[in-house]
Amino acid sequence: MSRRIVDTPGRNERREDALRPNSYLGYGRDHLALHLMRRGALGIAESQFRRAVWLNPYEPAFKAHLAECLYRRHDYAEARNWAAQALEQDSGNAGCRELLRMIEQCLASVLPEPAQKEDG
Repeated sequence: MSRRIVDTPGRNERREDALRPNSYLGYGRDHLALHLMRRGALGIAESQFRRAVWLNPYEPAFKAHLAECLYRRHDYAEARNWAAQALEQDSGNAGCRELLRMIEQCLASVLPEPAQKEDG
């Protein structure tokens, strides 16, 4: 008789934790998160993007996808941070550069103008 290995909850996460950081990890989570984001499940997608980035910090696309998700959730400050990190790793990514431009535009419209000093 062969012994059957049962996939207990958390087993995959523990295996990922032991292997990270690794340039081969995170692609399945990123793919799932992209699907979730297209369906409007932004909160769940965000957590999967964060896990993908945590597992594989070498893949700039994961950071760009997380930035887009945060942008859609109107978390512009954090989205700008992740988009900038993605561009540091892949400066030729035109899509990420455009996303960063849109984020900056939103931040400029959301943040209050600096107060004018009155002379005298």
